[in-house]
Amino acid sequence: MQAVVWEEWEEARLVAAAQVGDLKAFDRLAQRYRPAAVVVASQVLGSREAAEDAAQDALLAAYKALPQLEDRSRFASWLGMIVRNRARRIGRGSREMLDLDRLILAHAPSIVIPHEQRELSNVVRCAVQELPPDLRVVVQLYYLEDWSTDQVARFLSLPLTTVKWRLHHARRTLRPRLAESLEGYYELERKP
Repeated sequence: MQAVVWEEWEEARLVAAAQVGDLKAFDRLAQRYRPAAVVVASQVLGSREAAEDAAQDALLAAYKALPQLEDRSRFASWLGMIVRNRARRIGRGSREMLDLDRLILAHAPSIVIPHEQRELSNVVRCAVQELPPDLRVVVQLYYLEDWSTDQVARFLSLPLTTVKWRLHHARRTLRPRLAESLEGYYELERKP
């Protein structure tokens, strides 16, 4: 609990510094929220490449509008709203974008990742992609970006209980989909 309070205090301090023109403070905020901005934008756009552009565009827009932010404690949800709006605007302009990253990851073998791990990663990634968007974004931020439920709730402007329920529902949905695949993977792993 103390870490969350410290984190909120540190964030408010960074926002205040950025509001008066401290670029380093805004850069720290951007580094912290950029991965989540990309995840949220990709939920709207379906393309990692377009999501990267939308996230960058949203961060620039947020920097320009930062002096108008009155409640510094609402920075995360404010930025999340900007990201969603920018992604929607980009999406309206380009409906038929190909998700190049997903295509490459699905077909290009990795030299570093062993075959079994790659298969498992693909199975899990595909199962997560099949989740409804409201569950998918929470799972991606929580598990892939390693955010706390509090951070996810603030960024998505959701009650904490909603985030926890969505994580629970996503796990319950994923469990039967992944049971057979994971069972086979762990059996391979145990063999001498």
